[in-house]
Amino acid sequence: MRGLIVSMPSAINEVKKVLSNYSSFEVTTELGNDLSGYDIIGIVGTDRFIIMNLHRLNSWDGPILTVGFGISFLNSIDITSLDKAIPNIITGNYDTEEILRLAVDIKGKRLPNAVNEVAIFPAKSAITIEYSLYVNGEYVWHDVADGLIVSTPTGSTAYAMSAGGPLIHSRARVLEIVTVNSTNLARVPIIVPSDSTIEIRDLISRSRVEIIIDGSIRSYAGSEVRIMSGRPIKLIRIGNMSSSIGRYEKKLSLLSNMDLPPSAKFILKILEYEGQLTQKEIMEKTMLPSRTVRNALNILIRKGLIKRQVILRGNKEVAIYSLPSMSR
Repeated sequence: MRGLIVSMPSAINEVKKVLSNYSSFEVTTELGNDLSGYDIIGIVGTDRFIIMNLHRLNSWDGPILTVGFGISFLNSIDITSLDKAIPNIITGNYDTEEILRLAVDIKGKRLPNAVNEVAIFPAKSAITIEYSLYVNGEYVWHDVADGLIVSTPTGSTAYAMSAGGPLIHSRARVLEIVTVNSTNLARVPIIVPSDSTIEIRDLISRSRVEIIIDGSIRSYAGSEVRIMSGRPIKLIRIGNMSSSIGRYEKKLSLLSNMDLPPSAKFILKILEYEGQLTQKEIMEKTMLPSRTVRNALNILIRKGLIKRQVILRGNKEVAIYSLPSMSR
């Protein structure tokens, strides 16, 4: 068996040390184009790093080991368990869980498959979109809203939940559609089978409308977008090291803070994905006004959900915000 582990630079020495006795595993900081000689791909890093590399594995059909810094819905294991996990992987003592992904088609143009969600928003804040929603060719509604989110079960714990969507078990074969601040209160979240084709037609706005894949990849949406299930990820799960109970327990603990305003929830999820960000970077990623971002950050700091620190970037001191447990 031959494996390739791609690690974020800050963790590569730790990964190389663990794998030093396993000659069948290679370690790198960047995925190459030719992966045909490998049986397993591993990714070590933050949620953002893991998702970025999963986007590059659209055509990979083998098992994937994701190694993070703590409990996450996307992590096979925590990095502290890597040394125990490798022998299990070599002997085949693991299971795989199929994680749904979303394929996006914009007039024949295919984007990287989304692991968490596909979001449709105007490029400028405080501007609405107007659209018609169809599922499997059947008209569902016409709506005016700040945006629209189509989410996988994994993504139901992310932006979709911040917008009022339900928590969906990771093994459920469904997708969810969540409007963001619709002008019609009857526009509740919709759960549809995972083999559904979701179409957003007649998209118009006073601003350019964008498709946002997993909070990171942006593309012009045009007037019509088709979303359906893409090739699933075969995520490695190893006994108690990959406890789904632990992942849900973490998320349920976050639910105790759901009295937060929507802007604060949104920023909290951005920081969970992206890691350390400045206030300006948060504004660019959320497209929220500066005053809204500033107020939300103050609320999150007061509740102890994020921390603010001053670091050096180049020769300049900047204030960055991050989750308290984020040390990498």
